[in-house]
Amino acid sequence: MKVALVTGGSRGIGLYTVRRLVNSGYKVITCSRSKSNWLESQTKYPELDAVDYQEVDLIVEAELEGLFEYIDKQYGRLDVAVNNASPQIASIGNFNEINNDLLKETLHIDFWAQALCLKHEINLMKEGSSIVNVSSVNGLRPTPNASMYSASKHAIEGLTRSIAIETISKGIRVNNVAPGVTWTPRWEQREKDNPSVKDDVSEVVPMKRFASIDEVVDAIEFLLSEKASYIVGHTLVVDGGLSLRGA
Repeated sequence: MKVALVTGGSRGIGLYTVRRLVNSGYKVITCSRSKSNWLESQTKYPELDAVDYQEVDLIVEAELEGLFEYIDKQYGRLDVAVNNASPQIASIGNFNEINNDLLKETLHIDFWAQALCLKHEINLMKEGSSIVNVSSVNGLRPTPNASMYSASKHAIEGLTRSIAIETISKGIRVNNVAPGVTWTPRWEQREKDNPSVKDDVSEVVPMKRFASIDEVVDAIEFLLSEKASYIVGHTLVVDGGLSLRGA
């Protein structure tokens, strides 16, 4: 049985990725900062009982290190990994007006923690393994009022391509999926405060709608699979044409 790690697996894209991999026969390890969210999802989806869930805050390096020590001791390897963890953006607003600590928090969780996960994952992998980083269209274009988040995602794009060249001789493939606006619980929460947000945002997307979570997971699953065996260092954009419009 292949062993998979999905970070940020308690909600949204991470949760649906966990479910997809479980149903495809993987032994899945996942983590999140909120165990209550995981337990809520576990009640809704019985297949999650088979998942090895760990409560971990990836922004705390000791907890991140502990997660990979546990995986190494318990399983001794990873066959696939999906780096998805990305909490609500802390540093919204004009860059020059945002508190430095909030800028550092965004950079840490949306880039540095992901980079450390990549480092550990590669060390647990052998030939035939695959990694997918969940990036964003905001890593491909400027994003006013979320500049540090955009910078972090741009950094993930560059890191992925560089690491892909380093690991290709080991038979490990590293790629990105860059979602556009995707209808997740985070957007559902925003809809409570702004009932028209779904229609308003959909108007900006050339396809005139949000992506479903399953549409993003389809792309992740494809890049992890042997069907993508010759795809390396690539970013698969899943955004209904949004990035084609620029900023």
